[in-house]
Amino acid sequence: MKTLIFLFSLVFSFIVQGEGLLLKGGNVHTADSEGILENTDIYIKDGKIIKIGKDLKVSASRVEDLNGKIVTPGFIAPYSQLGIVEIEAVAETRDDRSTVYSSGLSIVSAFNPHSTLIPYNLRGGITTALSVPSSSGLYSGLASSFSLSSSLEGSLISQDIALFGSVSSGEDSRAAKMLLLEDSLDVASRIVEADGWNDEKGLPSSSSYSSRDIIALKRVLSREIPLVVRADRASDILFLINFSIDKNIRLIVRGGSEAWMVAKQLAETNTPVILEPINNLPGSFNQLGARLDNASMLNKAGVKILIASHETHNSYLSRQAAGIAVSYGLPWDMALRAITSNVAEVFGLKKIGMIKTGYKADLIIWDKDPLEISAFAQQIYISGRLMSSESRSTRLRDRYLNSD
Repeated sequence: MKTLIFLFSLVFSFIVQGEGLLLKGGNVHTADSEGILENTDIYIKDGKIIKIGKDLKVSASRVEDLNGKIVTPGFIAPYSQLGIVEIEAVAETRDDRSTVYSSGLSIVSAFNPHSTLIPYNLRGGITTALSVPSSSGLYSGLASSFSLSSSLEGSLISQDIALFGSVSSGEDSRAAKMLLLEDSLDVASRIVEADGWNDEKGLPSSSSYSSRDIIALKRVLSREIPLVVRADRASDILFLINFSIDKNIRLIVRGGSEAWMVAKQLAETNTPVILEPINNLPGSFNQLGARLDNASMLNKAGVKILIASHETHNSYLSRQAAGIAVSYGLPWDMALRAITSNVAEVFGLKKIGMIKTGYKADLIIWDKDPLEISAFAQQIYISGRLMSSESRSTRLRDRYLNSD
């Protein structure tokens, strides 16, 4: 009897020890201070990275020999409408705007994890995305971060983590938008201070803001969340920097075509910039000073940069944009951080964006340099789970390739 118990315990112990996934012999690009770890193993269990090292001695239920292939963290899109816009020209597929709310618009409840655009961008290496409302007004609304796992439950990572807006000229002049920016925060500050206003109380009858709008602005004023503002012209960026100092708020600049002109001020105030290096030539009068080496110049000045694609349908092109930045002087490792760890750090996303013990196992295995346009993601893991590489595009391809 004791022998049977011993044998049962031994088998049970082996089964427990054998759980998990071991990725062997990859060139691991950590996106942190560790840099590149050559011929390195990664042991994954329960969706997390448990161990990293050479020749790991662990029992795993599955072992993948990578033979020196490049491994990176899953990429993070710092700006997109993934999950809230399907077809831009069809109104019923758009949940990215509101006529009722401005700063208080939250898109969490409208996020569609089964959007056809998610598998398409996942194939390009995007495993996490910030989905952001869009508007031609001052404020578009609150961004939330989502895992692109296509799961009905568990896609949401962090809710309402940043307020997005724009002072670039649109339906209204930039002067009016800048005045509205000042006025909105001043009004929110006065309402919050008046009689100890809180979320439960109503607003003064004279207020043109909803309670949700005021709550969002209150979170900006308390530095709980950053204010992300679209601005390309150097003078606009400088105004925003001075404004953020005056109001003591956390500012992130998006666009930044002429940011190189005020790189010193951006660095001194620790103001991150979300760049779109694919759009590195003047596309409007706001971008006349655009330069191909904008990202490189900002990095040399000490500015923390994030890289995005300007198109939701092609959010994965952020890696191509990062590659373009590298070709004009940005160090390769800083380009990788600009689409991984920098995004996580700036937006407070915990335990993602790096290949590090204890972090979420969002990993991509590449056939070549992932910043090359011809690179292909051979394996994609989210929380240690191997994801399908099938998308609407591949199904259409197979359908017509296999047709008579």
